[in-house]
Amino acid sequence: MEANFFRFAADELFSRIKCQRIQKVYMPGPDLYTLDLGRAGNLILACSRRQGFFYLSSVKPPNTEQPASKVMWLRKHLKNRRILETRSQWVNRRMAFALSGQPGQWLILDLLRGPGLVQGLDPDFDGEIVWPKLEQVKFHDEIWKTHPHISPPLRKELSARSPEKAGKLLAQLSLGHAEGFFICRDKRDNSMLSCFKPSGDFFCQGFGSALEACESFGRSRLDAFLPASLEALQNKLDKKRSTRLDKQLRRIQEDRSRLKNMVLCGEKGRLIQANLYRLKADEKTQRLTIVDHTGTEHIVELDGKLSILENMEKLFRSAAKGKRGLKIISQREKDLLAGFSGGEKVKKVVPERYPAGRKSEKISSGTILSRRAHIFRSSDGHIILRAKNSRTAGDLLRDHASSSDLWFHVQDGPGAHTILKRQGKEDQVPEKSMHEAACLAALASYQKKEQKGRVMCALVRDVRPVKGASPGQVKVDRILETLVIPLDPELEKRLKK
Repeated sequence: MEANFFRFAADELFSRIKCQRIQKVYMPGPDLYTLDLGRAGNLILACSRRQGFFYLSSVKPPNTEQPASKVMWLRKHLKNRRILETRSQWVNRRMAFALSGQPGQWLILDLLRGPGLVQGLDPDFDGEIVWPKLEQVKFHDEIWKTHPHISPPLRKELSARSPEKAGKLLAQLSLGHAEGFFICRDKRDNSMLSCFKPSGDFFCQGFGSALEACESFGRSRLDAFLPASLEALQNKLDKKRSTRLDKQLRRIQEDRSRLKNMVLCGEKGRLIQANLYRLKADEKTQRLTIVDHTGTEHIVELDGKLSILENMEKLFRSAAKGKRGLKIISQREKDLLAGFSGGEKVKKVVPERYPAGRKSEKISSGTILSRRAHIFRSSDGHIILRAKNSRTAGDLLRDHASSSDLWFHVQDGPGAHTILKRQGKEDQVPEKSMHEAACLAALASYQKKEQKGRVMCALVRDVRPVKGASPGQVKVDRILETLVIPLDPELEKRLKK
């Protein structure tokens, strides 16, 4: 990665990861590291003098079964430590993060040597950069030795441009401005990240930000940093997922057969109903012989403890329950297939998890859910459910929330239980959606007239009802964070679905 491009990419990265917690460190390959930063994503760092890169990703690369000793040491010293401050020594392609826990300790991410921990930074770590004049650049072939930020690609470009355009580019970079962010390929299909558009025979693809270019560049080169054994590991993981999917689909098929048999109870109920005028409705019997309108004789097995009329009503209830269950089971199968990617054993077409935009959950009005909860859609497309009262709060958690969904409730007082739906535990929820869900929870609480609300956020799996307590009373085993957000009374109208 060229030094000047590193500068802009590092600045964008800092704005995304500052104050985030390092949850775990992985080492998929000898020179490849993954830092799990929670909601911010996974910081992937590939160390190499010429082909090194970093980018943020929502997906972790496959990891070896046995972690290396170096990554175990990093996990021990970095786990659950928060990034308090960021520094960049971009001329040497190095970043530094001040960590919580031990004052003065910094995590160094070096694109050449990898990560390391130091106690304090050198005074000139991010000192002032001296930019040479254009004449010095053009007539000194090895100026990069004294000025590392005048990299060979930059020097070549400055030499290729006219003095006026070259001077403008040099001045622009010295002020911290980029011409754009590109991945450029030459005739030999060699590619590089660049913050200026090189002259000559290059094919350049532009991006809206440096991090977007980093991600596209890094994903295409990730396999080169993964050991060959990881391909077998990835195949093993895919096989496990495919086996698990087949097992779940078999269970769904068994449930579908059972529910279809329940729907058939409606036919028996209608036979009894058509002949009820000839039967003794209060009579209790275990078997009825009934002739339908075509003259065909049917034997209907009944519950001997119930009357004929009660058996008929029971059969109708069972048929209605079966119909509702078939709709639920079809949606469950659809969701299961949508969450599976790349399974060759599944012959059905598996849609992409996120096509052009976020794939939102389909929730229609008139359902049981809409009677139990207010339904909102966040600005980023996430479904947010807010219980209408304390009686439906338990139903909302039990029937309409998965373990990886996020739960919101105001702190230290009564309020509505609010659920933000996620596609799975890997789904990274944007900060804006988090704040909107917290605001919706606060607007239906004792804090609704305040200017700001204090709202707890936890995973649904850490929230459980208190046995024997009044409806809506829950115990929270672990709170992820407490959000302090301004309250917008118009938010409900804007996000109402």
